[in-house]
Formats: sequence, C-alpha cells, structure tokens
Amino acid sequence: MIKNVKNLNFFLVSVISLFVAASSFLVAADDLQDTGLGEFNANSAEAVKLDKFKQSAKRILMNKLSMPDGGNAKIHVLRPINYTDLKSIEPLRNTIQSSIEKYDPSISVSKTDQTLPSLTLESFRLAVAKLNTEIIIVEILNASNFEMYLYDKRTPTQIYAHTEPLSSAARYDLTTEAANYYTKLLIRRTMYRYIKNLYYEMPRDDSPPILQSEIPRYIASAASLEVVNREADSNFYLSAGLGAAISRGKEGKFWNSNLISGQIAVRIYDKLYLEGSLNMFAYNAITGSLKYLFYDRNKSFRLMAGIGGSYFLYDRQVLNWDQTNGGLQQNYYIVPSISAMLPISHVYLKAEAQLFIPYRASSRYVFAILPGVLVMF
Repeated sequence: MIKNVKNLNFFLVSVISLFVAASSFLVAADDLQDTGLGEFNANSAEAVKLDKFKQSAKRILMNKLSMPDGGNAKIHVLRPINYTDLKSIEPLRNTIQSSIEKYDPSISVSKTDQTLPSLTLESFRLAVAKLNTEIIIVEILNASNFEMYLYDKRTPTQIYAHTEPLSSAARYDLTTEAANYYTKLLIRRTMYRYIKNLYYEMPRDDSPPILQSEIPRYIASAASLEVVNREADSNFYLSAGLGAAISRGKEGKFWNSNLISGQIAVRIYDKLYLEGSLNMFAYNAITGSLKYLFYDRNKSFRLMAGIGGSYFLYDRQVLNWDQTNGGLQQNYYIVPSISAMLPISHVYLKAEAQLFIPYRASSRYVFAILPGVLVMF
C-alpha cells in the first residue's frame, strides 16, 4: 500500500514539473514574439530576396544601357508636358535625373528644354535624332493622372510607359511635393517595365515596304546621282552675273551703275576654290579670291563666302562713266563676298554681294550686287 502511494506521489510530481516547463516555454515564446525577434528569420529572408532582386535589376539595366564601344547609352530627360496648374516643373526633371543615376554612378542623364509636339512614333524618332541620344524620357502631367514614356531608339517600334492615377486631394490641390511623389512612382515603375522588357508596340503607318514599292527610274539613274554629287565631284565652275554697283568716290558722292560680271574658279582642296573674275561697271575691276562652299545635303540652299583682292583699271571702255569723278581707278581693294545659291537641275541660281574696300583710302568703296547663274563641271 505504501509502495503504491509513493508511486502515485512520484507520478503527480512528474506531471506538475512537465506542466511548469511547458508554461515557461510558451511564455518565453510569447515574449520573443512581442519583442519582434520571432520574425527575425522571416525578415532576413525577405531582405536577402530584395537585395538579390536589386542586384539582378541593376545588372539587367546596365546590360541594356551598354553600347558596343563599352560606354553607356546616352539618356535625355525632356521637358514635361504640363496640362495642370503646377507652376514649377523643373524639380520633377531633377527627380527623374537623380533617380536614374542612383542605379549606378556610371549612368549619366542629361536634361533638355526640348519636348514632344505629339506622342507619335515620328515625334520620338525626331527627338532622338535631334538630341543625338539613345534614350529619351518624357513625363506628361494631367489633371487626373501622370504618365511617363521611355523610348530607346535601338528598339525603334517599342515604347515603355506607365500611368499613375492621382488621389482626390492631389487632383484638386496639386502641390510640388505631391507631383514629386508621383514622379518618383512613375520613374520607378517605368524603369521596372524597361528592365523587364514590358513594352507596348508603337503604331506604324500602312505604307508598303520599300522593296515592294516601285522605285522611280530618275532616282536610280546615273544622271541623277551625278547631279546630287556635283559639289563633291566638280573641280571647276563658271559663273556670270548681271547686276548693279553703287560707288562712293573721293568727293563723297554716290554713283549707281549697271554691272556685268564673269567668274571662273578651280578647286584647291575639298570645298575651297581659287576664283578669278572681271567686273565691268563704272570701272573695270580684276579680282582674285579664295572662296569656300558651305553645303548640307539636307538643305536646298548653298552658301559661299570669300575674301580676295582687286585692282581697278583705267575708267575707259566702261559701261557707265562715273560723272562724280570718283577717282577709284588704279587702286587696290580688299573684297569680302558672300553668295547664296539654289540648285535647279544642272545650274545654280546665284545671288552674290561684294564689297570693294580700298587698301588705304577708307572713305571710298563700291558695293556690288550680282544675281546670275553658276555651272559646275
């Protein structure tokens, strides 16, 4: 009997001990959870995942921005298109610039006052061409939402875009702080789309491909190519003009005379020409000049500027006698000139202005206007 009682007491003591130990463990667990230490492992795992995502995103972004020469693609932030009452939009461009540059110190972002006239594929292509850049970013500020567009010319038919609706408070009272907040959201989410290659396809026109279109014969002809390249291939030119000359002689009086001019030139180097000319008006002037031809294949007009020296012969056998007795003959002159030319088929229509400045007598001069034609060969 006594033995059974002892066993019973031992059993009760054991049960009570286990209960106390279990209670202590639960209390300790509750205390650990209240202090936040119970979530340490979970938070650490999320932080590691977030850090891995950031590193992966940065690596993808740098790969997308890399150029064949080893540098990074040029990025330009355009002036935002503002349809709101917001007065200052410059802080928004600063936010976009600093947000992108935070990805890596090697990323350089430039700002420009240029903006888009319309949200079309042609507008984006013209913008990257004018700025000589690879990527442009533009923000659109509307009363109900903000939009952002990222265009990379290396993927010419794709656009990366995001729109962010404004809260009711921001719609009725938009402040610079609120606009800056939504701009940060826009750039973050637009760059996420860019990194993940989540793009929209830009609409293109319905014109047939060039290889399926009929090529006009005159474009492909040898004669048309010769006309297009004549400035580069020609070594000589002849020019003739019929105009007027206004002279001011030793007595300070002006005399107007009609003028006939003939010019011939030879190419010295590249677009530099050596020209000789004879102008016949109230005097006969022999002139030698160096002239440089400025031209752009995308522009119709050509410009030619020159500087030279001239000598006036005796005032005999001239078109008009200088009745003011100007006394300009047998003098040396410095002759700056400028010409504007418009090519029409094989001939240039030319308008030239010349100023004959005496070598020593500064009170005397002749101003000549020479409309005419020029032919290169």
